[in-house]
Amino acid sequence: MTNHTPKSGAQLLDRAVLLLDLVAGGSREGMTLKALCEQAELNKATCHRILNSLAEHGMLDKDPDGRRYRLGTKLLVLGAKAANGPGLRSLCQPALTRLCQESGETTMLMARDRDDSVCIDRHDGSFLLQTLTGSIGGYVPLGVGPGSLSMLAFMAADEREEVLERNWPRIAAYPALTRDKLRRLIDETISQGYALDRGELVPGVAGIAVPIRVAETGPVASLGFTILSARLSSEMIERYVQALRDEVASIEPHLNPLDRRLTSPERILGQS
Repeated sequence: MTNHTPKSGAQLLDRAVLLLDLVAGGSREGMTLKALCEQAELNKATCHRILNSLAEHGMLDKDPDGRRYRLGTKLLVLGAKAANGPGLRSLCQPALTRLCQESGETTMLMARDRDDSVCIDRHDGSFLLQTLTGSIGGYVPLGVGPGSLSMLAFMAADEREEVLERNWPRIAAYPALTRDKLRRLIDETISQGYALDRGELVPGVAGIAVPIRVAETGPVASLGFTILSARLSSEMIERYVQALRDEVASIEPHLNPLDRRLTSPERILGQS
């Protein structure tokens, strides 16, 4: 019996995390038990038991009628504690604040999470703009959007091709981003040292991003601006790229390539 406990415990934890991910990615109205059972491929009894346990611990909230589940307030508390830790987000917050205050633009901090790019911080500027990732915690496949593209472009060539091969099916969900176009954007990003979107992915919204790199590890994150495309000009691009490069130059020396927070996506917000 003892020999089976670790495996069973790990399986239960995996299922609980999967359900949390599904609820997080669901609608604002919450997820029903039926939908969660189907998406997690769990039987009703098992799914219901895990959901109730998560709710008892404050990880999930249930509607009064118990039909829908939403993320619980305890996750907000844990997330706030993680964000205040000594991770990449904490290190970059002063830069995000300066860039936002000096430019009036929305500033974004994206980090690599395996084959994805996740928004781990953003400071909204004078204009409230729609972005590909939405709020903090939103993600896109690597290659979609300037923050993501700036990381993908500066990976080692063989690693970049492996990521692209895995991501093509998901990138296909963005009709404006064909294979030929993405490869052209990668070449342009490598050539100019920054990624630029003039408003083709989200109509009316442009973006500029510069990668944050660690010696022997490559890109781990990116710093960028989100801008109204109607306001974009050559002079603005030049000025904003320089501002981003200056901030990145002050951040990178403080990044230790042996720091597991930079190589473990689940610790990118600062968990110990």
